[in-house]
Amino acid sequence: MIYQLKVQLKHTRPPIWRRLLVPGEMTFAELHRVLQAAFGWMDQHLHTFYITKVGGTARLRIEIGNEAAGWDGADYDEREERIGQWFVEEGDRAQYVYDFGDMWEHEIVLEKIVDPLPGALYPCCIKAVRVGLKEDSWGEVQAIEEEMSTAELTANVNVALAPFQRKVVKEEGEAKKTKRAASKGRVEEVEQDVWKTLFDQALAYRDLAPWTWMDDDQIFAVVTPDGESLYCTVIGALGQEYGLVIYIGEEGYACLQDILSGTLHPKDAVFKERALLVSFAPRNDLERDDKAMLRKYNIPVSGKRLLPMFRSFAPGYYPWFLSEQEAAWAAMALEQAVVVAERLRDGELSLASSARGNRLFARIAERREDGLHWRDGWVPRPKAKKKETPVLEIGTDELEKVKALDRAPLFAEFSVAYVNKPIQERRWERPYFPLLALAADAAGGVILHHQVFRGQLEAKTLQQSFLEFARALGRVPSHVRVTKEHGPLLAPLLRELGVNMSTGPTPRSDEVRELFEQFAI
Repeated sequence: MIYQLKVQLKHTRPPIWRRLLVPGEMTFAELHRVLQAAFGWMDQHLHTFYITKVGGTARLRIEIGNEAAGWDGADYDEREERIGQWFVEEGDRAQYVYDFGDMWEHEIVLEKIVDPLPGALYPCCIKAVRVGLKEDSWGEVQAIEEEMSTAELTANVNVALAPFQRKVVKEEGEAKKTKRAASKGRVEEVEQDVWKTLFDQALAYRDLAPWTWMDDDQIFAVVTPDGESLYCTVIGALGQEYGLVIYIGEEGYACLQDILSGTLHPKDAVFKERALLVSFAPRNDLERDDKAMLRKYNIPVSGKRLLPMFRSFAPGYYPWFLSEQEAAWAAMALEQAVVVAERLRDGELSLASSARGNRLFARIAERREDGLHWRDGWVPRPKAKKKETPVLEIGTDELEKVKALDRAPLFAEFSVAYVNKPIQERRWERPYFPLLALAADAAGGVILHHQVFRGQLEAKTLQQSFLEFARALGRVPSHVRVTKEHGPLLAPLLRELGVNMSTGPTPRSDEVRELFEQFAI
């Protein structure tokens, strides 16, 4: 059976809570790990459970503790006690305490017991309200602003719960009429499991090893049932990394072209790519969550065979685990990559013609009454977007304040760029690459200003960063050198300020950025 629990972090205003569906046979030790993931805790402190209401009757606190961590004063061991033994009737309660210094208390209430849904994965979160608090905040509970929508937060919590999820089969002999019927429509359906399909397709692709006869410049498209275009390239011909890179939409294709043409340096590609990577690596290169997913789908992690690993790339963000939507895209791309590769190997298809002209060979999905069908087709190559003329992105009041500053006979070098030191603010959130703004005296090399912040590398970001530099300096430099790429984005602001601009290398800034990447914690 599946137990619907509402878990609320006490003493917070506005409240922070999660509604979870968990298997009744789950131990309290397993529930501890689920709660850590659901609230974004880091499992760095002791914890315990207290049962406060069983079978509709209030109890003195019965402790279910963590004897494995040396907490031996409890009445029961969390590794042996199961949820279904203690949560018997709707309204039964327990308390989960984490970090005996900060004393984060979580109230757990059994809302109902339902049948497992066919094909669903448990545990899962059906609603998450407000992001959790930071670890080691010393009990300083303040009002929490809504940083993301409930739907987005719920999806993020389910990503964190993915390593613990499994299917639960309804036990034979149970009555068909259950409490789920009485609450029909109140329990949200869990997304259909796409991960097994993804792993099956990845293993089939690995065993085919298409990189033995395909090169990374043989591009083909996969058009999903929803019309999303995925541009695929097989990697592995050089014997360094094996897999499939799936570039998403026009943004992804443009990045692929920049990489192939050499206009985008490989070390900077990670900051700009919109792509999915399916790669095959030795077990030691996999992270804990990768291995957990492999074990969940009964894929052996021992031995010498390369194992599938999946990563999502998005501009400004650290490579991360796939969302369910991305997993579905990757599964479709892998399936069709096998079809394309086999036909190329057998001489039934040639991609040479697609390397010329304005079309790419594509496998196109169509929904019909009897299911999904794939056909051959051709799609136009995405055209490079015309660069819009940058405009001034700064408000009048802010601009006038900087205009009022004195002018200085100073030749400054100014740059803003991502640094390869990802930051993860909360456990379930995707880490991001911070931006580092630097200004230096072009003649003497003295660093005049630096600022680390989160943002996207666009005109408004650059212009705001330059204003911050001028305010920190207390003066407006007479001449500024910026990179060729950033010149057009900064030009509208510098014209307004009467600053001469030249474009070229920014060696002082580049040197400091490299040092920052080496030594920053």
